[in-house]
Amino acid sequence: MKIKEYEGLMQLELTVQMAGQLLHVSVFYLDGLLIDTGPFKKKAEMLALLEQWQIDNIILTHHHEDHTGLAQWASRHLNIPVYMHALGLEKTRKRVRLPLYRRLFWGKRPPFQAKEIGSSFRTANYTWDVIHTPGHAEDHIALYNREKKWLFGGDLFVQATPKSAYRFESIPKMIHSLRRILTYDFDVYICSHRGILLDGRAQIERKLHYLIQMQQEVLHLHNKGKTPKQIQQQLLPKKHFMHYISLFENSPKHFIRSVLEGF
Repeated sequence: MKIKEYEGLMQLELTVQMAGQLLHVSVFYLDGLLIDTGPFKKKAEMLALLEQWQIDNIILTHHHEDHTGLAQWASRHLNIPVYMHALGLEKTRKRVRLPLYRRLFWGKRPPFQAKEIGSSFRTANYTWDVIHTPGHAEDHIALYNREKKWLFGGDLFVQATPKSAYRFESIPKMIHSLRRILTYDFDVYICSHRGILLDGRAQIERKLHYLIQMQQEVLHLHNKGKTPKQIQQQLLPKKHFMHYISLFENSPKHFIRSVLEGF
């Protein structure tokens, strides 16, 4: 666990490991607001800090277990209201059956009750615009701090040139969401898995350009009569350990499929 500070923003970076693979996820605290709660597997490390910080509200960027694992505990034991997009409310009210690798990486996600967030949110010193940004998840949101001109993007970025996608992701929706956040005035972008990116706008523009280019190449090959498997072998041939450990829930084929299904 690492605690970092940037202009009043506290970042708690958590690391999990399995089969030699390291994954990082962060939660952020500013002005009484906790953004995401981290994975249940890191409960022991986080409890003292959550009790120490003066948390008035929690906003979840989306329902995935690495972002919501301690939402039930914070809501029940600290009596903190939890907010998220309406599309995530039903998903978090019931127990979820996670793939084995996600349970091993992040731990379970106990069900909890959250409130629907509106189009904006006020903390003591800041106004936050709530931006619906599907692509990684249907209920995914980004938060724009008007006064700081910072954009908290959850899992919308993660990396600039992804070579695979999760089964549940949509590349066309991700492109639309990236375009949408670029209409906001920001340079600093805060990513749940990469942390604080001071050149955030440039990073987002780079990812948008890459995804648009890949989408065009996939569609061009499809129009030439190539099968999805042939397109994958030509554009995204490499295999990664995460593909195997996830039993191909994360795979290049889902990248190709999501592009083709979007048109």
